[in-house]
Amino acid sequence: MIHQLADDPTPRGKTPMSHTCLASRLKPVLLACAAGVGLAAAPAHAQQVDPNRLLELMVEKGLVSREEADAMIADATVEPQPLPPVPAGGVAADGTQTIPYVPQVVRDQLKEELREELGQQAQAEGWSRPGETPEWTRRISLYGDVRARYEGIFMDDGNFDIFEKFSAINRGDPQNINTGSPDYIPPQFINSLEDRTRFQLRARLGVRAQITDWVSADIRVATGNDRTPVSTNQTMGAFGGGGYEIWLDRAAIHLTPVENTRIDLGRFSNPFWTSELLFDQDLNFDGVAVSGQGNIADNFSLFGTAGAFPVFNTDLNFGSRNAPEGTGGPYESHDKYLFAAQAGFEVRPSQEISLRLAGGYFHYDNVEGEVSNPCYWYELTCSSDASRPAFQQFGNTMFPIRDVIYDGAPDPTLLPENQYFGLASKFEILNIHGALEYRPSDRFGVRLEGDFVKNLGWDRDVLTARAVNNLGPQITIPDPDDTNGTITVDGPYEGGDTGWHVRLAIGSALDAGQGNVTGARAGDWNAWVSYRHLESDAVLDAFADSDFHIGGTNAKGWQLGGNYAIAPNVLFGGRWMSAEEIADAPFSVDRAFIDLMTRF
Repeated sequence: MIHQLADDPTPRGKTPMSHTCLASRLKPVLLACAAGVGLAAAPAHAQQVDPNRLLELMVEKGLVSREEADAMIADATVEPQPLPPVPAGGVAADGTQTIPYVPQVVRDQLKEELREELGQQAQAEGWSRPGETPEWTRRISLYGDVRARYEGIFMDDGNFDIFEKFSAINRGDPQNINTGSPDYIPPQFINSLEDRTRFQLRARLGVRAQITDWVSADIRVATGNDRTPVSTNQTMGAFGGGGYEIWLDRAAIHLTPVENTRIDLGRFSNPFWTSELLFDQDLNFDGVAVSGQGNIADNFSLFGTAGAFPVFNTDLNFGSRNAPEGTGGPYESHDKYLFAAQAGFEVRPSQEISLRLAGGYFHYDNVEGEVSNPCYWYELTCSSDASRPAFQQFGNTMFPIRDVIYDGAPDPTLLPENQYFGLASKFEILNIHGALEYRPSDRFGVRLEGDFVKNLGWDRDVLTARAVNNLGPQITIPDPDDTNGTITVDGPYEGGDTGWHVRLAIGSALDAGQGNVTGARAGDWNAWVSYRHLESDAVLDAFADSDFHIGGTNAKGWQLGGNYAIAPNVLFGGRWMSAEEIADAPFSVDRAFIDLMTRF
């Protein structure tokens, strides 16, 4: 059974009475006494009996008169009494369960304490004040940018149409280069004759999260026609009006374990101070980088970065299709990496003048193409196929990498020679980058910037022996099979290992429009002119500027442009580029860009 414990200390069944309750009629006396007791103990019995209601019932029944009831109420005195202790709840040995009664005053006190505690927590975390958000949301921020572009590509009338598109060959099935084979089909060539115009869109959206004071994370998605590492541009109408693809552009963890030191892991922006002579501005890096900087004096500081970055990872099943033949794979891995280091300094002889200079070494490991083991003409995969570039633009010197054999074939001249093409040179790049800036006010500045690159892994003798592009004009030589005859052949290799770039910019926002909107104020502007000379194998064409010429290397020429901020963080600008090929047949391209950019 369950007992509801009351606050009345009087034993059950016994009611105290005064001598005035012994009247002539038993029923009125008992009711009147009960009313008197109720009035005297009203606070203690407020939860059980309403004495006023009891008197009203007595008046209605005619047991007492209205005057008598009013007199009883007037004569009643209430003596405040302390609340009895709340008995402990529980279950007795006989199974009786006791549920303690909690008085209203105790319940009110509990509510007040809870309200005060929640108020303190709400104030500390900021979620109780109008317009504010919980603390964890203040550690997360969104950022992004949108760029709309018109582009015109204008080919020179004197261009040749002889440039194989090695990127397409290496991305698909191998190319049969035996023109005597009955099933020979010419390879895909680069458009060097027809002008093109297009409208492009670039949209990027990122999230930064500050996990702790020294750990943060960054995730960004972006548009893009494909997986190219050097462009997030989306050509409008490319899919017949269909939707655009979204790519994971960045995903990284950033650590700052000590002051002025940073560790980047994952996929992140370029950690080095370089120009587009070496790396396109849209290029992100996969891997790990450690960066640091520090002041040596008030006007002199040092900075540096070192890192390791995977460029290509061999497919798990590379070469396995040949296993049933007994002469093929699976083959050994052919992973490729970039190991790089850069160090520099910045000096400020005055508030208006600054000089920055850095030197870097960028070693691409295992990117040079390799000749395969002997590989039968009918084999699907040869041992060195993975040494071909996973991505390339235009300019680097190429050579065929399969050692195709025809043992047992009746007439090899009629059989296909299916080939892939690899990079003919090693790439071990020395880079010197400097900038001199004069800024007399925050509304005007002048910057002169320069770059120099040299591929220390380049060997002219090696490339002359194997190159199939970047050759000189055709020449006539004696026919080795006819002492009286002559033949026409391609000229010798004309590529090179050196590049340089110089740029002069003026204005109030010297960086604005260089790929990104960088905090431009309304009315900010810049104008600039530059000249570039980048030989065929000075840098890896896959990661160089994607806009100059047709992207990549083996080009020289002028650029000029300018930008104006029509509103805060909103830029309108344009560029004109005029470039021509350095080695091989004539190939000149002019390109025009008109951009409207904004960031948030």
